[in-house]
Formats: sequence, structure tokens, C-alpha cells
Amino acid sequence: MRRSIPGWFMRVAWLSLVVARAASAASDATHLVGPFTLADYPRAVIDRPLTLPRGVVEGEVGFSFASQTLDPAFLGVGGVDRWDTDVALRVGVTDWLQLEAATSFNLDYHQRHADFEGIFTETRPTLSSWNRTVPVRLSVLALDTETLDTAVTLTIPFLSHSTRTNFLRSGSIEVSNGPNRVVPEVDLGAPTRWRLTDWLWLRAAQDLFAVSTVDGTASFAFNVGIGVQPLPIFAATLDTRIATVAFDGSGHSTSETLADRGTILLEGTLAPCRYFDLIGDLDLPDVGSGVDDWLARLAFRVRI
Repeated sequence: MRRSIPGWFMRVAWLSLVVARAASAASDATHLVGPFTLADYPRAVIDRPLTLPRGVVEGEVGFSFASQTLDPAFLGVGGVDRWDTDVALRVGVTDWLQLEAATSFNLDYHQRHADFEGIFTETRPTLSSWNRTVPVRLSVLALDTETLDTAVTLTIPFLSHSTRTNFLRSGSIEVSNGPNRVVPEVDLGAPTRWRLTDWLWLRAAQDLFAVSTVDGTASFAFNVGIGVQPLPIFAATLDTRIATVAFDGSGHSTSETLADRGTILLEGTLAPCRYFDLIGDLDLPDVGSGVDDWLARLAFRVRI
């Protein structure tokens, strides 16, 4: 005669299963406040601190394609398509201090002639076409809580020599720094993230203030963005600039709002593990006047 399983045994088995699952979930849960190590660095972008943990090194390599239309045409050139690559290295000096250096190279470009063909000789750039700019950024983690995170950033773009306006060589018009000036400007930021839920956040002030060392021109930029984290493996952000205010050396000011220039930056991050990210960017500098100008970028990040 088959015996039935006692009711108390079933209750104990069910309770043990619940406790085991709860313990497993607790061990897998990501804490939101540092310090972190590489072993427990959050995979979800919404959970990550604004600076790398101490001793963690992050390398990034990106490839981008930019299409720019010139209206009116410049010396018969109606637009430029260019291909670039960029590299960056970030180091967590401490749990609250991060150092970053980056640079980029022009791989190739193509001029779109507005009225006629064959007038300009196009010199095809190679990997030696370094833009001679090395932005160095220092980031200090000022606030680290479960809801609100804030950092302070100082960025100095060092130049190997003063640049000159050179449309045909680089595919875009470069701004001159003045003679023998290796630091054309200084940028300050206060990147802030406000975590609304475990899948939604707001952010602002990534690039807040810039001052030129050439003529003393200063500008304030007010950027805002929203991010969604539908899965720990994937996050997407949408950023725009709602206003810009600039002051020249004589004290005159100019302003620009979202209605004047509708900038949009859409970014997606795929993180199959905590050591690697795949990033895709789409940058539209002015959607109000169309999408003739745009930039697409694909990048890889590795942390060790």
C-alpha cells in the first residue's frame, strides 16, 4: 500500500525552497552605493557609479561616420563625409577619483561637390592623420547615494601645436587657437544622475561650462537626458541641449534654446558581462533643420 507524503514534510520543503531562492536573489542583487571592485561592478548602466572603482582600468575604441552638409557651399563643396577612429583610457585612481585621456584619428573623408567635380585634389588621410588633440579629464565623485549621484569634472584638451583653418585637409573647418597655445579652453561639468526607479533615470550637466583661453569667451550649456534600463544587459539614453548662453570678451552675450537648435544624442549600451560594453551612438546636431547632418558611432569598452 503506497503511503502519502506527510503534509508537514511538504510545508518544510516549500519553505526551504522559498528561503533558498530569497538567499540566491539577495546574493545576486547589486548594491547601489560604493565602494565597488571589478568583481562586483554593476552590469546595468543605471547601477554604475559615475567614476571607476579603485584600480580598475577601462579602455575604449570607437569608429564613427559623420555626414555634414555645407549650406551655402564652401568653394564649391556642398558637404563632407568622414570616417574617424578614437581611443580612450580611463583609470580609477581611487574609489572617488578617475583620470581619463583620449584622442582620435581621421581615417578617410569624401567631399560632395555642389556645382562641379574634379576641381579639388582630395588627400586621403591615413592613421597618421592624428588630430593632435588629447583631452584629459579629471572626475571626482562628489555624491554617491541610492537615488542621487553627482560628480565634478575638469577637462583640458591639450594640443601638440596651434591649428589653422584647413577645410580641404580635414574635411571640416577647424578653429584656430592662436599662436603657440596648447590649451585652447577649459571645460567644467557636474554630471548628475537621478534614479527614479530601478529601470528609469534622469541626468544633466555633463558639459556645463567652457572658457576659451584665447579671447576669454565663456559659455554655459544646459544638457538634460533620460535613460531606460529594460534589462540588466541593455540600456538606452536620450540627451538634448535645452539652452546655451555665451559671453564674449567684451561682455556681450548670446543665447540659443532648444527651439533654435534641436540637438539629439541617442545612445544604446549592450553589456553581456560586467567587463565588456558595446556602445552605439546616433548624434543629430539640429533636427529642426532636418537630418542632413548626423554622426553614427560604434565603440567597445573593456575593463580589467
